[in-house]
Formats: sequence, C-alpha cells, structure tokens
Amino acid sequence: MIAWILASGSLLLAALPALLFLRNLGLYRPPPLPDPLGRGELPAVSVLIPARNEEARIELAVGAALAARGVVLEVLALDDHSTDRTAELVERIALRDPRVRLEGAPPLPAGWCGKQHACWTLARRAQHPWLLFVDADVRLAPDSAARLVAFAREQRASLVSGVPRQETTGLLD
Repeated sequence: MIAWILASGSLLLAALPALLFLRNLGLYRPPPLPDPLGRGELPAVSVLIPARNEEARIELAVGAALAARGVVLEVLALDDHSTDRTAELVERIALRDPRVRLEGAPPLPAGWCGKQHACWTLARRAQHPWLLFVDADVRLAPDSAARLVAFAREQRASLVSGVPRQETTGLLD
C-alpha cells in the first residue's frame, strides 16, 4: 500500500513540471514580424551593451547589432573600466559607423552593483525611446530588434524579454 502512495506521489510531482511546460509552450509564440508593408514609421531603438573586459566578444556583438533591419538604430557600448582593448575596439567601429558610440562608465556609487549601474548609465545616455539591453556575448538576429518592438506594441507592454537561440559547442554537437 505504501508503495502505491509513494509511486502516486512521485508521479504527481513529476507531472507538475511537465504540465507547466506544456502550458507555457501553448503560450509561447515567436514575436511578430514588423509591419511588412512599411506603412508605419520605423521604431527608433538603442542597443545598449555594458562591457567590461570583452575584447574577445565586443566586435561580434556590435557588428550583429549594426545588422539590424527595420529600425532606426544606435548602438551604445559602455566601457566599464576595462583593462583590455574593449574600448579601443569599439572606438575603431565608431570611426566607421556613426550609429556606434563608446561611453565611459562613471565611478560605481556606494550600494550599486556593476552591471545594474552600467545598464542604468546606458539608459540615461540613450537617444531613442526603445531600449534593447544585450551582453557582449549576444548575437542579435537582424530582425530581432524590430520583432521585439512589434511584440511590445502589440501587447502594449513596457518590458519584454527575448528567448535566445543558444549555440553551444561541446561533446554533444
């Protein structure tokens, strides 16, 4: 009898995450395409990249952001006191593309954490109303900014989060 109770309880506990997954899967849908006929004004998006010692990744992140379609774009990278060539690499890109700006991080105030302060600083320096925060290891798809704005507008949302496609390397590739 006790074995049946334990088995039933275990099955119920295992079923709860599965049911939650199925419910969320039903709610998930890809973000909508932006206005396909181009009838509306393009949304203005600031892609904001906090960066500290990201010389190995920053050029790919900025390059992917610059490939955005369907938006008016600026890309701000905040050099958060890097000790590597992060700032130099962003400055080099900014010389070729006026949509890119390198910003320097002010000193960290008492009580703040680094990433949150960097994002707050970037948000205050952004020129466009739509803010898209990404880390230096993120590679935006060319339509991602436009799709996120379209989704936010459709849902009348002030904040949306994207679910990235992860590319991994390792034993199971």
